[in-house]
Amino acid sequence: MQEVYQKKNTTTIEYSIDFCADHAQSKIIRDFVGLIFDYYNINYPWRGRFILIADELINNAIEHWSIKGDIDSCIIRAGKSKDKEFFIEFEVHDTGKGKDAKDAEHMNEIKAEKMEEKNTENGVYMAKRWRWLFHITEKLVDTLSFFESPKGGLAVKIEKRIPPNDNTLASL
Repeated sequence: MQEVYQKKNTTTIEYSIDFCADHAQSKIIRDFVGLIFDYYNINYPWRGRFILIADELINNAIEHWSIKGDIDSCIIRAGKSKDKEFFIEFEVHDTGKGKDAKDAEHMNEIKAEKMEEKNTENGVYMAKRWRWLFHITEKLVDTLSFFESPKGGLAVKIEKRIPPNDNTLASL
């Protein structure tokens, strides 16, 4: 389902996609995110990096937070502001039935711990578990948030804003 609506100084598209908790579905969503970046003419490396991040969030929902056959969902909002800044929000909602399911409160505690565990001297996350999720947040997206999903599980949301003609990645 696609809905286009007007926000103050912004035209936004919003897509809501329900998908079976099966890895075959992740390619469809990955390709769809790529099409959104193509539509807004957002080049590499942002396009590729954001597809990787979206894929990681979808795969986490499938592998850890849902069981085979569950119906998870993702919500994608994207657009350009009046000053031509591109923005994208990507949410993944799972059922919370998986073997490693966590609630939002627990994930926010883990997030706080991991941010504190970062070795400020050399900028490396010392803990192994969850390090990828928090590393990509710090380096590639503006915000990462966890909240309870209406589906009964966890919802993960990332947001990114890209100024016009910014196709670089700072200090990866």
